[in-house]
Amino acid sequence: MSEITFGICGNLDHHSTDPDDNPFTALKKDRVKESILKLNRCPVEEETLFSEYGDIEQDINKLIRLGALRIKDGKVHVNFTFLDEMDNRLIFEICEDHTGYLVEKLLSKKDDIYNILSRYENQRVEKDKLAFFIIGCYFLDWGSLTMFRRWGIADNLKPQAGGNEYTLWGEKQDTGMLKEIYWGGHMIPDIDYIFHTFGDHHTYTKRETLPDILHVFHDFDLPGGKEYRSLLFDKRKELALELGDIINEIGKDGSSVEYMSEFSCSEDHLSFLMKMGYIEEEHGMYYLSIPYFTEDDLKMIEDCITPLIPILKEWLEESLDKLKLDLEDTRPMKNGVPFDEFFIQVWHIIFGSVNKELARQGLIYDTYSDDSKYNGYLPAIAKKELMGALEKIV
Repeated sequence: MSEITFGICGNLDHHSTDPDDNPFTALKKDRVKESILKLNRCPVEEETLFSEYGDIEQDINKLIRLGALRIKDGKVHVNFTFLDEMDNRLIFEICEDHTGYLVEKLLSKKDDIYNILSRYENQRVEKDKLAFFIIGCYFLDWGSLTMFRRWGIADNLKPQAGGNEYTLWGEKQDTGMLKEIYWGGHMIPDIDYIFHTFGDHHTYTKRETLPDILHVFHDFDLPGGKEYRSLLFDKRKELALELGDIINEIGKDGSSVEYMSEFSCSEDHLSFLMKMGYIEEEHGMYYLSIPYFTEDDLKMIEDCITPLIPILKEWLEESLDKLKLDLEDTRPMKNGVPFDEFFIQVWHIIFGSVNKELARQGLIYDTYSDDSKYNGYLPAIAKKELMGALEKIV
């Protein structure tokens, strides 16, 4: 059942959340995945469900308690956005009809955006890579969700057990459909440097930079696992902080190899950053080769994003009601999932498809271009203070 996946939009601390409050300790089991797939199409009575899935009754009851499943009229229903292959094909077709306006309007701003991006200090990082994050991620992904909450359209930070805030989603689909659908932002949010990647979830996309390689073991099981997971995660955060200090010291202008040796940074750390493509050495100098956004870039990012906000508002006014009607025959709507929760995942398909076209048209970076080192994604780093300030822009 590996083709069935679950995720969240929001924040769930896997390392400190009690397993009883973490739905993924149940959702990772194949039998639970199988039951979700069946319930999504055909809700059944509790007695019937437990007669077939008595071996996972405890897991099912846990998901009912956490709100991932609900009982209505004596039947157990899926209570979150779950899309099977049939729904995914339908939704992708529907979303294609709702992307043209955004693509056209955003492409019309390319010259203005690139003029603004010429202010970025490190000219070694191309403008389309900067736009990949500023437009594709900060505006269409993270920024839009902030605006949707403010505008009362959708809220992905719904309070959940364990003090977490998220909406749950799941799907079964041919992940080959997701090539170039740039919609997935991963990050380490709780240190001074925000290491993050942004890209697609294509079958062969393997993110081999930070934070992804630090999260490979996020859900391993050990006796007394919570304490051990936290211990390991703290150590990994220490490594990320050390690497962030090196990147900050090299800076957008670059730093000499001699100076960095005096900075007392480990040769292994520098080699690690070069292996990942974060830095490069040339003529006795280290240079950053990925976007690094600091407080000095706030005005540049604001000037890029602010003129785009009315475009998003106009799209919502023109498209939202029709989109809701178009989605009436999908399972989440029939299962009674609140539209604001369902819309969050539909929006990911829409803006991911918009990003796909923006990349093909040259506004944002095409990760599948011949010169790309990272097929399907790009890494970046930002100062924590900047990311907090960005929320005030949108």
